Formats: sequence, structure tokens, C-alpha cells
Amino acid sequence: MNYLAHCLIGELAGTEADLAPGLIAGGFLGDFVKGPVPEDMPWPLALGVRLHRRVDAYSNRHPVIRRSTDRFAPELRRIAPILVDILCDHLLARSWDEFHQQALMDFTARVYRQVDEHGQWLPLHGRRFLDYAKERDLLRSYTDWTATAAAMRSITRRLRRSELDPLLERTVPPLLPDLETDFRDYFPDIIRHAANWTAAECDADG
Repeated sequence: MNYLAHCLIGELAGTEADLAPGLIAGGFLGDFVKGPVPEDMPWPLALGVRLHRRVDAYSNRHPVIRRSTDRFAPELRRIAPILVDILCDHLLARSWDEFHQQALMDFTARVYRQVDEHGQWLPLHGRRFLDYAKERDLLRSYTDWTATAAAMRSITRRLRRSELDPLLERTVPPLLPDLETDFRDYFPDIIRHAANWTAAECDADG
């Protein structure tokens, strides 16, 4: 799952209104908070970070996501899980109205505000990324294929595998219909899993 998906999952898992902001922010912070969750972190935010980790663990072994990664050319298989995460946000953004009543633009603005409120928990590079995301409305930009393709190229650039870019451009767009079929299979299941896990954690906390 990528940023938009994690934030939406946090929102949908937060059945109690006072939990949702922390779960959304934790869904974003989960990529930046490493190691043990700080003991002094507010409980809803800490729960959101832990939910992010739970969702990653569940999705990493999900058979339908494995089916998606297997659709990529052999040369791309090593980075296919990261590509599937990015494409999940693209497919979610394109079908947003099926998952949430609030307009995507309004939801992403709320995400940035809620993460900002917990900005002290972000390391410097996370703070810079948040500023970049707000400036460009990165989460909403995934509706656009050009922005999605740029996100995938940023992965190859970071891994120093830019020679894969022509293969990405040539082979990924034709995969989108099958990847969307997979998305519509695995994403509702992950939402259910996250909601059940969160409810169990809240019950255990008392």
C-alpha cells in the first residue's frame, strides 16, 4: 500500500470519530517512524503507525497482490511490489468515489492538515516530503497517469536502475486492466482486515 491507500484505510478503520485523525496521520507517518513506536506518542497516532505496519505485513503475503507482482516482466519482478503499491494509489484515486463520500481533493487536504498536527514525529526527510506532497497535492495527483509514471521512475532512480524506465513505459500500461481486477479483489479485503484488527486493538486497550 502507498500513502493514499494507507490514509484511507486508517480513516475507514477509525470507527470512533476521535480515532480517525490519528489513524490517518499514522497511516502517513508509518513510512517514516522506524523501530519501536515511541512510548510517548499519542495513542491514536501510535495505533495508526501500528496499523500501517499491520497492513504492510498483511498485504505483503496477500495472494492476490502476489498475483499482481507476477504479472510484471521478469526484469521488473524485484521492484514489482513497490510498483504495485504505487499503482494501488493510482487505481484507488481513479475509483475514489466508490470508497469514500468526501471528494478526493478535500480528503487529501484533510490528510495534510492532520499529518501537520503531528509533524513533530516526522524526521527531517519526512517533513520535507510532507511539504513537497502538500505543495503538489501529491496524493491527489495519482489520478493522473503522468504523475503515477513519474512516481515509478523515482523508484528506479533511487535504486539506480533507470535503465528499466523504457521497459516500464512499454509494459505497465497494458497491465492496468488486469491490475485493476486484482485491486478490486484485494483492496476491500485489506480494508476489512484493517477494521477488524483496529477494533480488536481498541477492545484490548479497554
